[in-house]
Amino acid sequence: MADLPANRDTARCSAGGPTVGGPGPPGGGPPPGAPDPAQESLSQALRAGFNVLRIIIVVLLGAYFLSGIFQVNPGEQGLVVRFGRLRTNPKDGSHIFREGWHLALPDPFDEKIRISGQNYKPRLTTFCFPLDEEDLKKEFGDINLGEAPQKPRLKPGVDGAMLTGDHSLAHGLFAIEYRIDDAALFVQNVGETPEAFNKLLRRLAENTIVRTVAGLPVERVIRTQTEHAEADFTLAVRRRLSAELERLQTGVTVLNVEAKTIEPGRVRDAFVDVIKAKSERQEKESEARREANRILSKAAGPQERYRALLEAIEAYGAAQAVGADAERLAELRRQIDQQLERAEGEVAARLRQAQSRANQIRERLQQEYQLFVDYREMYRRYPELTVTRLWVRMRDAILSSEDNEIFFVPEAGEIEIITNRNEEARLQREVERYKQRHQQP
Repeated sequence: MADLPANRDTARCSAGGPTVGGPGPPGGGPPPGAPDPAQESLSQALRAGFNVLRIIIVVLLGAYFLSGIFQVNPGEQGLVVRFGRLRTNPKDGSHIFREGWHLALPDPFDEKIRISGQNYKPRLTTFCFPLDEEDLKKEFGDINLGEAPQKPRLKPGVDGAMLTGDHSLAHGLFAIEYRIDDAALFVQNVGETPEAFNKLLRRLAENTIVRTVAGLPVERVIRTQTEHAEADFTLAVRRRLSAELERLQTGVTVLNVEAKTIEPGRVRDAFVDVIKAKSERQEKESEARREANRILSKAAGPQERYRALLEAIEAYGAAQAVGADAERLAELRRQIDQQLERAEGEVAARLRQAQSRANQIRERLQQEYQLFVDYREMYRRYPELTVTRLWVRMRDAILSSEDNEIFFVPEAGEIEIITNRNEEARLQREVERYKQRHQQP
């Protein structure tokens, strides 16, 4: 048989004692070449630690990539900037991410920007005199400019003022309300925050206000609230400012421009007098319109009736002024007659009186004509008798007339009638006849 190695154990005790049949290492330890339990334990611990580390790294990497998911809240617009360029939303092809959750790479690969859709309302104090801090903290509608300070001269940079088209001065406090409607244009051309835009808005608003006010009289600037909305100069400021922002592609929409304006203190009394005069004029005009409506209503009935009649009369006068032909004038007269027939009030009463008088005159003329025809026929048959009757009829008419107050018959063969020329009596008779003709039916 081959010889066994000298260091090989031929037998071991069951209790782990020294090897039987050969010499062992000093101290009773494991033989050379056997695995060390401590090293084995350390190796197992390291392997377990690396496995845990792998899991942690995987979890951290997953959390890192999941951190790129972002949410856009209601009323906001989301943007994703990747390597300096806006990322396109795969849902609609635009650069704007609407309300909801969206996938993106984590920072620093993708930068997420959220732009609020709320309304902003910064104030512009460039054209106003210094205000108290308490006033500046109030809502814009609650600020009362009161009276401008009465200074002998205004200090540039401190006492802001506007120069109007009629070379007058006015102070003004403005509030510009806007909203960011296109976040992509806003971020590309302005910035990421409203604060960055407010500086640009301030410069544009100042330029717009100066250009607008320079073409208006001071009354239009001081009185921003008028009867006609188009007269409010803040609307012109808003339109011009909106056009400038659109030209610059800022993505901002100007919703409203409010202004509180006041005249300089040294000329306030003159402005107050002007306001009083305008108020009195408006009051007189309103009173005159009411009186005109009352008179016209009394004359021709309700408003719709007399307006139609006046329009027809004015149309006829305009046609006469331009030399319209006879057919056109006749047509316009027919329209006036139609409106007169529909009219009420005194016009209707006068028309009825005129119609009644016309009927009376027509009947009287018809009677006179018929009487003439009868006398002519009678004269042809009985000339002398007819002449005598006509003479008697004429004599009776003269003697019974109220105009003949004195008459006498001389001893001559002829009758002479001398009528009285008393003007007072004649005028009194004319008054009586006028009263009878215009007596209400």
